[in-house]
Amino acid sequence: MTVPGSVSGQAITQVQAGGTLTREQAAAAFGPILAGDFTGADVAWGALFAALHARGATSAEALGLIDAILAFDNELADQLARPVPLDVAEPVVAVTGSGKESFKTFNVSTAAAFVAASHPGVRVIKPAGRATSAVTGASDVLELLGIRLPKTLPQVAELARECGIGVFDYHLVAPKYGPRYEGRFHHLHPLSHVTPWLFIPFRLDGMVFGVSEPRGALAAAVMVEWGVRRAAVVSTTVGEHGRIDEYAPFGTAELTMVAEGKIESSVVRRPVPADVRQVAQQHNHEDNSAMILDLLHGRAPRVAVELTCANAGLLLQVAGVAEDHAGGIAQAEELLASGAALKTLDACREASLRIVG
Repeated sequence: MTVPGSVSGQAITQVQAGGTLTREQAAAAFGPILAGDFTGADVAWGALFAALHARGATSAEALGLIDAILAFDNELADQLARPVPLDVAEPVVAVTGSGKESFKTFNVSTAAAFVAASHPGVRVIKPAGRATSAVTGASDVLELLGIRLPKTLPQVAELARECGIGVFDYHLVAPKYGPRYEGRFHHLHPLSHVTPWLFIPFRLDGMVFGVSEPRGALAAAVMVEWGVRRAAVVSTTVGEHGRIDEYAPFGTAELTMVAEGKIESSVVRRPVPADVRQVAQQHNHEDNSAMILDLLHGRAPRVAVELTCANAGLLLQVAGVAEDHAGGIAQAEELLASGAALKTLDACREASLRIVG
């Protein structure tokens, strides 16, 4: 698998034996794997991540993996070191998730982003990707909704300033690491807690991040080390159906809040509705985009509305325009019912055609 005695091999053996790595050791182990410096580097990648994930990665180990990524992809490192400001008075928040759920839902975070972005006092950044572990990724849905994905970061910022929401594909910000990672893992791994929210090169006031397993404290701890001021890390077990990377108003919902360096976690258990399968992802891109349109047009099942507004409400809470989650949900319900979210989608579609071309 690795050259005997190599730094990567030693680290893998150490973790498999139950040991932990320092931040420096994790970076030193992952760097040669990313660079493909030895025969079997890809096998070593899987072995390292499997061992870390089975034991549960520490924040130091996750930060070390990040260090290796940024050393490998200089353009990504430069972008993250100089986050783009939107130059707006309103708070700027982002929403993204790990994917890889055991219960695949429709593109909830995309729908929630449009609902929250329709609030006049908020700007939303929504990163997207192609389908990997799911049928339809956010990039697939956005394109079917008629939105042109920006080709530059200034175009993303212009979209957000003009219509409240800026969308982009992750490949725009990780030109070297993206192709190296692409399609490698269809299951959760240590970076599932880190890289989805980390790869957002915009100056943010907060974010909502979903991860489809109950280790929200890991993502929250790395966020604090990374300087994230306000965030909500969410995950829900939907009874026997499995786990999702969203906050649900049903099932066992886990919420970890980050506020100015402090981390607080809570768990709420509610019954799972009999019609919960109505929020399941459909079998093709067209039907999944149609689900979002139905939601914004007011034609979606109540369970889909509640799931979307629960996540949009967290975005409004993190942005500071709602006093608490309940207030955020109430505002989200009003924005959706009034047609404001649908107007935001229409505005984003029109603006992207003009800005992106």
